[in-house]
Amino acid sequence: MDINVRNVEPVAVKKLDELAKAKGMSRSQYVREMIESFTFLSMRDGIVDRLEYQLDLNTLAMKRYSDSIDELVAVIKELIAE
Repeated sequence: MDINVRNVEPVAVKKLDELAKAKGMSRSQYVREMIESFTFLSMRDGIVDRLEYQLDLNTLAMKRYSDSIDELVAVIKELIAE
């Protein structure tokens, strides 16, 4: 798929050309890689946010389970002591 960008400041184009040349790439290749990298990083950030949220939920659930087990152990100890 093609993307055409118009009215880019000449200074920005010159800098893109310099960066591309330093990597041995054409301007088009360099800009394509920049766009793809930005897109993939944005997608990754969304995934990381969802995973962190799920981790928080799992941690809370484990704390609740741990508290329940502690209560059960206390009840069992009382029953054994009787």
